[in-house]
Amino acid sequence: MNCWILFGLYCRKNCVETVSFQQKIRERVPGAQMKTSSAFCCPCKTMEVKNDLIRYFDMFAGIGGFRAGLDRAGGFQCVGHCEIDKYADASYRAIHDIGKEECYFPDARKIDPGDLPDFDLLCGGFPCQPYSLSGHRRGFEDARGTLFFEIARLAEARRPAYLWLENVFGLLSHDRGRTFCAILSTLHDLGYGLEWMVLNSADFGPPQSRRRVFIIGYLDSRCAGKIFPVFGAGGKALIQLVGGRQGGRVYDPAGSACTLTAGAGGMGGKTGLYFIDLCAGEPWETGIARCITARYGQTTLSNHPRERSGVRLRNGRIRRLLPRECLRLQGFAEDQIDRLLAITSDSQAYKQAGNSVTVDIVEAIGRRLRAVDAELRGSA
Repeated sequence: MNCWILFGLYCRKNCVETVSFQQKIRERVPGAQMKTSSAFCCPCKTMEVKNDLIRYFDMFAGIGGFRAGLDRAGGFQCVGHCEIDKYADASYRAIHDIGKEECYFPDARKIDPGDLPDFDLLCGGFPCQPYSLSGHRRGFEDARGTLFFEIARLAEARRPAYLWLENVFGLLSHDRGRTFCAILSTLHDLGYGLEWMVLNSADFGPPQSRRRVFIIGYLDSRCAGKIFPVFGAGGKALIQLVGGRQGGRVYDPAGSACTLTAGAGGMGGKTGLYFIDLCAGEPWETGIARCITARYGQTTLSNHPRERSGVRLRNGRIRRLLPRECLRLQGFAEDQIDRLLAITSDSQAYKQAGNSVTVDIVEAIGRRLRAVDAELRGSA
């Protein structure tokens, strides 16, 4: 005889109340086999989920670019998140519908794996500043660089079926590739099959040239080659018409623009979506913005050449992107942007947009991951 316990009356943690409840059911209905349906255990206040959902823990969550993308992809359920920046966490909670049953950890280094609910996917963009071309590139010498090993620690303890990590393109070349090799080796030693790919946001919808490394790990070897490669609609290369110093370089609007960073300054640096004076007819509007980073909006000038690139307008003036435009370039919906901007300052909004993962890329990869997971569950 089957006894369906609806609305999550017990959980996998087998809390005392749950065990007692199950025992009472068995005493009253001999031979009963209990099965959960959904989402919340009343006795111990923990989450249970439907079997067809991929449960994930959102690590180094920022404002929730991963969560926004997985919500769009469908078939995923967040069981909790970790974010140490109180302003980013406030924006995360404003943007997303956070269930009371979800767990939260401010500091990844202090997470006890035993305190985490069950999850199938560990995802997150671990801090990129130690590996970024625009940063000091200290890698594992930087305390932020060692936070990758917190991901490995939780993966080793909880053995989720999937890992999904994101970082800057500079990770590949840092320390002549040794850093990236150490990351892959660490995850491989934990038993994960690994695939990685460099993806540009401009190829997936948002008009922003932003290359990032995405790493997928899986325990089931049948996943091999089924999640990656992922391709977008395609982008166009940068076309420079006139060279020269910052503020004087002119780009063809038919191509992608140079990278936009938070620390860019001067006439040309503080622009994303802009007009170009081709000295004939009306100004043209470029289709692709430069890469948004956490330093966008600052007045200091970056030393990195790609961050100093710009254009000269007809009237010699140029404007930087607004916080709303930066968030749009990361793929967030207008209602999400409204809620974020209602509670945070412009400077924090710039920082949060620059630190986020592009939502559209997450959605595209999430759809592939969901399809593969459904295939594996169907063949189990």
